[in-house]
Amino acid sequence: MKKLVITIGCILAVAGAAFAQGNVNWSGISFSAMTAQTNATEISPLFGGAATGTGTIGATGGAASAGTGFYYELLYNGAFSGSQAAGPSSIASLLSWSDAGLSASNNPVTLGRLAVINGNAGATVPWSPGTTDNIVVVGWSADLGATWGAALSVLTNSSTFAPGNFLGFSTTGYITTLATTTSPGSTLFGNGTLTAQGLPIFSVLTQLYALPVPEPTTMALAGLGGLAMLLIRRRK
Repeated sequence: MKKLVITIGCILAVAGAAFAQGNVNWSGISFSAMTAQTNATEISPLFGGAATGTGTIGATGGAASAGTGFYYELLYNGAFSGSQAAGPSSIASLLSWSDAGLSASNNPVTLGRLAVINGNAGATVPWSPGTTDNIVVVGWSADLGATWGAALSVLTNSSTFAPGNFLGFSTTGYITTLATTTSPGSTLFGNGTLTAQGLPIFSVLTQLYALPVPEPTTMALAGLGGLAMLLIRRRK
């Protein structure tokens, strides 16, 4: 019986370690490490990256809670190869990045700056202490959704977007998490130099690119198609 208890204890310990959470610093994002601006002159590289033909570039602003601002989320990818990873370049590659559960919005007072949501110097992330993962911050206009899950659903299931929809990514980094008892946790944002925990994100003037808006002719054809279907149903 004693051996059985010890064996079960060892199994539980291993299982606990496998699902342990690391510790990072999500208390704030310095404007010297990361800022963001909209880019309405170019389509998001995830959708071809072509020029829009018109538009402007400006620092992000507005109130995210009112649907006119921007949200941000920390994503992670466990496929660390020993050097800085490339950022998402397609919807398929985007799906290889997971949600770390840490969110931010734009600073409504100072344009271009980010304000963390539920700031915590000892925030936990889904990968274990001592494990190194790639990290990146995704930013999107609030009209795509108030959460990354909602925005991702639109990006993966919709082929049309509205004027004013934006999406972009910071430069990547990689971080080795600390134990959850350690405060303030691993540094996520820095000045481009290595730290004891890895390479923090350094992404001043992060570009949030426009999403493709359907051509007026495409919209008209879609409208005619819908009208035709409605007439067919009425005749039946």
